[in-house]
Amino acid sequence: MIDQGASHAAMVRVTELAFNYGEKDSRVQALRDISFAIPRGSTCAIIGPSGSGKSTLLYLLSGLLEGYSGQVLVDGDRVYRGRRETALILQDHGLLPWKKVWDNAALGLDIRKVPENIKREKISAILKELGLWEMKDRYPSQLSGGQRQRVGIARALALDPDLLLMDEPFSSLDALTREALQKQLLHIWLKDRITIMLVTHSIEEAVFLGQKIIVLSAHPGRIAKIVDNPRAGTPEYRKNQEFYQMATGLRELLEQ
Repeated sequence: MIDQGASHAAMVRVTELAFNYGEKDSRVQALRDISFAIPRGSTCAIIGPSGSGKSTLLYLLSGLLEGYSGQVLVDGDRVYRGRRETALILQDHGLLPWKKVWDNAALGLDIRKVPENIKREKISAILKELGLWEMKDRYPSQLSGGQRQRVGIARALALDPDLLLMDEPFSSLDALTREALQKQLLHIWLKDRITIMLVTHSIEEAVFLGQKIIVLSAHPGRIAKIVDNPRAGTPEYRKNQEFYQMATGLRELLEQ
């Protein structure tokens, strides 16, 4: 296993984390003895079988879940609900159906009462970067799945996060749209160097995007292995033989 605490410049550091759902007799352990460190400005993919606690781990990192044992640090501080520099993107996009693309993308800035001129400049730039400018006056029901996911990404990026958490963001998309959004996420990361942690069921997606890949065991979730994947983030990696070797190794690990 790779040294889980190797980086002293960790954006995320988790030590001996355990988490249970329920209370007393109905208590169910979701995660047990989780320890790892993610360097600032890097990417990490989390994979594992259903029920291994992948999403639970992400919610703990976002501060949405509390009552854990162990230590969870983000940027050197104990994680807390409402950290302004953490953005979370969920599988269902979380868009408000009665708001247009522009208003959905600007929702976080509205909540923070950002001045109108700053909001207008920021949202305009992000929508153009993500290819959504021509759709700014459409409602979510008028968008494709990939377009809705880009709106969710736009809303997250508008908050200038230093930590972007993504829970199965592309799972409901067709293969070509999924690959296009993976490349767009990679472009965003290369440009802004946000620390990204991505939960996925796709081994290929994990290999393409995750410089570290955390493999969780079946319930209760424990770390089966942490794999270094330094070629992740290279646009042509998917066409390289090393990509397929890495994917094959992870698949064999999950099948054990």
